Amino acid sequence: MDLNILNIDETEIMERYDVDHLSAKLLKATNLSDNQIKDILSNDMQLHTSNAQCVLDCVNRILQAKENNEKVFVGGDYDADGICATAIMKKTLDILEIENGFYIPDRFKEGYGLHPETVELAYEKGYTLILTVDNGVKALDAISKAKELGVDIIITDHHTISDELDVLVVHPDYMEEEFQYLSGAGVALEISRHLVGNMDALNAIAGVAQVGDVMQLYAETRKLVKIAIENLKQHNPLPLYALFSNKDNINHKAIAFDIVPKLNSVGRLNEYANVNTVPQFLISDNEVDIMKYATQITHVNELRKSLSKKEVDIANSFIKNDKFHVIYDSSFHEGLCGLVAGRITQSTQKPTLVLSKHNDLLKGSARSIPGINLMDFFQDMPYIEQIGGHEMAAGLAIKEENYDQFYEIVQEKIASYQIDMEDIKPIVIHITPKDISLEAIMDLYRLEPMPKEISEIQFALEDFTIIDIFQSPKVTKYILACDACELEAICFSWKNLPKIEHPKTLIGKLKINRWRDKVIAQMEIDDIH
Repeated sequence: MDLNILNIDETEIMERYDVDHLSAKLLKATNLSDNQIKDILSNDMQLHTSNAQCVLDCVNRILQAKENNEKVFVGGDYDADGICATAIMKKTLDILEIENGFYIPDRFKEGYGLHPETVELAYEKGYTLILTVDNGVKALDAISKAKELGVDIIITDHHTISDELDVLVVHPDYMEEEFQYLSGAGVALEISRHLVGNMDALNAIAGVAQVGDVMQLYAETRKLVKIAIENLKQHNPLPLYALFSNKDNINHKAIAFDIVPKLNSVGRLNEYANVNTVPQFLISDNEVDIMKYATQITHVNELRKSLSKKEVDIANSFIKNDKFHVIYDSSFHEGLCGLVAGRITQSTQKPTLVLSKHNDLLKGSARSIPGINLMDFFQDMPYIEQIGGHEMAAGLAIKEENYDQFYEIVQEKIASYQIDMEDIKPIVIHITPKDISLEAIMDLYRLEPMPKEISEIQFALEDFTIIDIFQSPKVTKYILACDACELEAICFSWKNLPKIEHPKTLIGKLKINRWRDKVIAQMEIDDIH
């Protein structure tokens, strides 16, 4: 892997922010502002509640619905954020004793967002107020249908607003600055907090959603994630806690790589599970049902992992020397395209679009790299039938007969991008054994949960002495002599890294491993030379 190795003088950062040298090196390697660094190091976990006019207007309309005994319908989304947002709004309406229902569309049969047909069904069932969560800013046809039928509709969303909407929209763009990084569930929580107050379980659900949608970890969003971690350590809420594979190690990484994939797997593999059962699971208090359902979700996720591994292997066989990978195979599962695109992007450091066949359309997901905003890149591009998403992740559809022309347009456009490849190379920080100590590694935990700008940076350890090597089919463990302590450098076989008996450089992240009564300094190796 081509790397950008930095030699950093961290002295100034250490003095200014009172951090140890490894933390200072990480902070200096970023372009974070003084306020962002102070936010990261702050111990403040006091949540605030948005008093933006859009939030207050939404709250008042819901209270009016309660007073008038109206039925309220919640239109959700099938990813972790949308599922959590649906659960938060459902629980809030239940507490208020407002008759309500919700529906999350089928990812493959219906696609993303609120549809006119759903609005009609809600109208026929007597719903007079519709609330979208984690979607809606692009639901122009559904909004028109609601207006035609005389059904009030409020959009609560966090996706990019590209069209002027003549309905009430609750969105971070219209809220105070500290709420600008909220996901859809975070927006739903701000409404909920006005209606039912501070609830630990709902805070935790919203915090997990921030991780699931990979929101920037600053301001109120950062607090939500930290609070979610603390609440989950106390088994609150039980449904989310039950999903952890390792209940002794609850942190940001565990949420991202254990909880979130399980929630997402239900929407991705709709032929094996019904995503509309998940919001009710998240707010359940029946322990027997919770444990049974958690087992079922875990099983679906194991199936998802097996299928996605096979599809990553197929996708890798199609990779060309393109600057923007566009990969299509009719065997790809539509629900796994985003995962496959993410893996290819991670391994090649190039933006990737993976497409599968859906009737007469090719539908899929794209993942990007710093410097390429996908929504800007695909804006006004010919042949795109549907599109939505964020700067780094987007979903789109094209007609099958237009694939070749679309592919060529993508390659022509990416060729026009002037991107400094030095900015794209993964950043690693040069360190030596004298930098390694338990205290310095422990200080890194002050940066948790690490924002993306920090979490993507790794350490490159050189000039070390190996005092022992342990090998097994699953792992190679190098024991290194450092100035203040020993360091275990662990290389897992599933990463398929070269086996080097006397490596010169080890690249990875540093952590503390507590095993029995021992506190051990560790590096998990991601690259070796």
